[in-house]
Amino acid sequence: MGSNAFVKQLNFESNDLGIDFDLLLTFDDQSIPNIYQDYYPSAFVVRKFGADGHYRSSISFSSQSAFTKVDLSSGVIQYVTGVAMQPGQTTTLTEEGDAYHFSTPQTNPAVTNIQCINNAPSEEDIGFGSITVDWNTANTALVWLGVGQGQTVNVEEFKPILRGYICTDFKENTLIKSPIETDRLFEQNLAALEDNTTWNITYDPATGVFSIDQA
Repeated sequence: MGSNAFVKQLNFESNDLGIDFDLLLTFDDQSIPNIYQDYYPSAFVVRKFGADGHYRSSISFSSQSAFTKVDLSSGVIQYVTGVAMQPGQTTTLTEEGDAYHFSTPQTNPAVTNIQCINNAPSEEDIGFGSITVDWNTANTALVWLGVGQGQTVNVEEFKPILRGYICTDFKENTLIKSPIETDRLFEQNLAALEDNTTWNITYDPATGVFSIDQA
């Protein structure tokens, strides 16, 4: 990973919440143009917290960027293959014998963003996200659907701003096709957080309001 790379762990906890609660975490605050048109954020994490008892759910995020080839035939984002990327690098996606492959990223001094060229013979769904902490696979945060042969996905800047919402009908690793209309309870720039933080989920029955506050 680069010198400014980081790994963050966030721990979400509740205790006798009083009501069942599903938390959706996503990276839907992006400056890349045409969100919900050219590309879509994923339901990055969905976690359940019960009304009674203690619940704790931890997530980890690595800032090591990656392009991913994804399969959405089941309606869920399934990882096929991926490649770690750095700003200023370009990779090419190819297909041979039903196997997909990303080329070794090449650095171009004239390129400041991160690029993926689809050189497969058909339209492909290409994701962008981060290498998992164990480096075994990659998590997909954004997906470009139906990228044509010869077309390029340009990621000018990925903002590691994680937002949390009351989740009603989203499943983890599915696409979010339009802006979320439920209350936003959480918004943090992961780059600014300590490496390990804990967040308490509470519910006020008098007002019907959920809150997420750092412990």
